[in-house]
Amino acid sequence: MAKTHPHIESPTAEQLREVVAGRPEAIVESYLGLHELVLAAVPEICFSVDTVDAAIGYGAHQYGYNGWGMAAVTPFGKWVSLTLLQGSRLDDPQGLLTGTTVMRHVRVSRPELIATRREAIAALIGAATTLNDAD
Repeated sequence: MAKTHPHIESPTAEQLREVVAGRPEAIVESYLGLHELVLAAVPEICFSVDTVDAAIGYGAHQYGYNGWGMAAVTPFGKWVSLTLLQGSRLDDPQGLLTGTTVMRHVRVSRPELIATRREAIAALIGAATTLNDAD
């Protein structure tokens, strides 16, 4: 997998911008905005980016997630998804999470949505750090 999907460990914002170059500006800014929000909510989190699909994985081998990680930020054609791997286990009073499996997603199509939902998204991210598969 590493040969076909190389990763950059702890990429800078500029490296992330290069990975998503050529995508619509709203997607690039939403992608970077969600990444900044994850880092603000959990400053000590480990992360890497897949340079092929631009998915940023967070928390691999942290927080009891059996090596898989806690979350991901992935750009798509019309939105950016913040995926919480155990999202179905989180309280979501603002109703931001979508999905029907254990993984749940917050979809953002433009950066302004991050600003208006910042506290609620940060709360979901913070709560995700307290979950683990050992329960």
